[in-house]
Parts: sequence; structure tokens; C-alpha cells
Amino acid sequence: MNIYGERMSDWNSDEERYETIADWAQDIVMGCSSVALEGYAFSASGRVFNIAENTGILKYKLYRLGIPVTVVPPTEVKKFATGKGNADKNQMYEAFVAETGCHLKMLLTPKRADSVSPVSDIVDSYYICKHMYEAIRKTKED
Repeated sequence: MNIYGERMSDWNSDEERYETIADWAQDIVMGCSSVALEGYAFSASGRVFNIAENTGILKYKLYRLGIPVTVVPPTEVKKFATGKGNADKNQMYEAFVAETGCHLKMLLTPKRADSVSPVSDIVDSYYICKHMYEAIRKTKED
């Protein structure tokens, strides 16, 4: 499995950070016919408004490029990965390891000891991508 990361530059404001992240993502998906993003978790806590602002900027930039965005609810991603729409991060990780053989926790160290990112973010992204791939494949078969 090839996993690639990039260190983001420092920023002076949340707005600058959101634009930098959205520009980075936009560059990554250029040439794609569609993009899938995970929907908002209604039970989320923490910096949910910051995530929403950042996502809104990204969606707007993709809209301006004419790249359709499919939003996949978190429960759908979890059910796709594990068979359970309420799977927790450990169950998602276990499904990922069983499927890929890649032990991300041995490869990556989170910034904070109490954080599960970026491991859980990569696992979620993998299943969102796979979910979109399967949806496109099924559409082509029909």
C-alpha cells in the first residue's frame, strides 16, 4: 500500500489554513470526474464548525471547477467497512488491517498521545474511496 503525506505550511489565520488545505485537495483531485467526501457526524464534538467551514471552502472550489461531490454519511462508511453503521474507530481500524494487511499504527505516530489521527482519518478515507469506486463500478454494470 502506498501512503503519501505532505507537511502543510504554517498559517496566520484559520481562513488561510482552510484555503491552503482546500487548494491542496483541489490540486490532488484535478482531472477526477467526481469526488467523495464524508458527511458530517451529527454527534461530533470539538472543532465541528471549523471542519464545516473548511469543508465548505473545498466544496465551493470543487463546484467552481465543475467536479461533482458525493457526500457519504459516516454511518454508511462504517457499515460499508464493517457491516455495522455504528462501528467505532477500533472496529474500523481492525477491518482495514484485515483487508489491507497494513498496520498504520506501527507506521504513523499521532501528534498528541490522546489522538487517533491521522490513522483513523486514513482508514475513513480508504473506505470512502472504496465506497465511491464500488458505486461507480455498479453504475457502469447497470
